[in-house]
Amino acid sequence: MKKISGLLICLSLVIGSAKALSRDEVRAIILEAYPGAEITEIERERYKGKRIYEVDFRHEGEALEAIISLEGEIVHIEIDD
Repeated sequence: MKKISGLLICLSLVIGSAKALSRDEVRAIILEAYPGAEITEIERERYKGKRIYEVDFRHEGEALEAIISLEGEIVHIEIDD
């Protein structure tokens, strides 16, 4: 029974982590929403208590910052000062 419980815990951790985006997927999300964007930085951070990606990029002469959830949703975009 202990082995089964341990396996279930490991399996849930693997499945849970499989849902998180890679940096390449984050890059693709930004480039789809902002074609031609120049991405300068991608970092994993916390936003309102949740794990997210913070992406700094330039598009059409503006410096922007995006918050992207680990599920791939663009949560917030703002001009980066």
